[in-house]
Amino acid sequence: MNNLCTKLLALGLLFFSPLVSALVEPPPLPPLDAYKVIQVAGVDLPQVVGMEISDISVAAIIDDELEPVPFQVDEYNEGGALYFESWDVPIDGTKDIFDEADKVLFLFKDAGPRKQKGQFVDGSVIAEIELKGKDGIYRYAYIIKGSKLRSEEQYVRYSSELAHVETDFYSLTYDKENHLKWLDFTARDYLGEPPLDSMKIRLDTGFVTSVAQVSLDNDQFVAQPLGEMVGPIRSASQQEVTLWFVGLPLLTISLQMHHYPQNILYDVRVMVPSGRRKLMSNPSLSMSVEGNKLLGALMRTELGPVEGGIVDGMIDENEQAMIESGVDNERNWVWVTTQRNLDLAAFFNYLGDENNEPIALHLMDSMDDLDPPERFPGQLPNMGYKILNFPDDGFFGFVVSIFINKGYKGDPTVFMPEIRTPPEIKVNAPI
Repeated sequence: MNNLCTKLLALGLLFFSPLVSALVEPPPLPPLDAYKVIQVAGVDLPQVVGMEISDISVAAIIDDELEPVPFQVDEYNEGGALYFESWDVPIDGTKDIFDEADKVLFLFKDAGPRKQKGQFVDGSVIAEIELKGKDGIYRYAYIIKGSKLRSEEQYVRYSSELAHVETDFYSLTYDKENHLKWLDFTARDYLGEPPLDSMKIRLDTGFVTSVAQVSLDNDQFVAQPLGEMVGPIRSASQQEVTLWFVGLPLLTISLQMHHYPQNILYDVRVMVPSGRRKLMSNPSLSMSVEGNKLLGALMRTELGPVEGGIVDGMIDENEQAMIESGVDNERNWVWVTTQRNLDLAAFFNYLGDENNEPIALHLMDSMDDLDPPERFPGQLPNMGYKILNFPDDGFFGFVVSIFINKGYKGDPTVFMPEIRTPPEIKVNAPI
């Protein structure tokens, strides 16, 4: 009899567990997941497509009430990048109308328990967004139509005019005359001097022949903001980058800089004119971040030795092995832990099916080497990616993503892929 009662009780708990979990406030997400940006495209929200963006908001259950949470709706252009009126790529759809290409953004940590029937709604619920984390727990957010309520929380504070971005995790100031130059970078809770010197971009090429080699850096790549999009989840700027050579513009490049609470994304796109491409012999383009006296930091790459390399001002056997094993188009994560409350993780992705030029690891570890423009001497370390060739002509695009964290826990072969893995997302009809 007791066994029968026990089995019935267990069966009852199993049957009612979805209802119980919906009523209980879910536990806080682990740091790796909390600030993940949830992006739901219009193609997955057919019930929202066609609405005026100003009429859309996002809410979640907080303390048993449906409350507004920080969100934004971003519109996209026909090239698949964020839409800016100031840039010459047409919008995909209609401005200020939620189209299939547009996306709703909010943070994973702001989702809550499932809404129950009878709970008050300011406006009307249009769609339920169900999120299942790796902990197996479901969390929910809701697309609302017609609510005037908005959260005042800003996870990202940005101004292209001031050339400054600030979040709860980092702040970054750019040179107003060239947004490819960093003037200051600070990380919350980091123990030491400013941890990062600058972001480096460099084109090494010969002109007409490989005999006359030149190296063009941040002084020749000049970025000027043409537009900005300020949002609580992601703020972005559209930059026009001109590559100057002997006083003449060699290339014009579209650069979008996206700032999230815990990461920075560089979206680079260029149409390579065949005539100017023919002038360049054996071109390579590197994009890297230079650290400032990160002595003792541990560096790992996806294809490199598991021991990694230690920043000590010289290239040792492990670091040479990292350089030789390199990175490739599919396996290219780079992780640096300062072991002083700051980790950096980076990823590289090509845009478009035609871009598949080989890439390599860019790594310097030197106490004395100068690599201008920079604010602090030495390369401790200088780490990133090098594209080893350009297409002969046509579209060429790539994305470099840099994530900033107080310190990742565990095995990097496990947590590095998880950094960019969203929860399972399902869109349901409203209750």
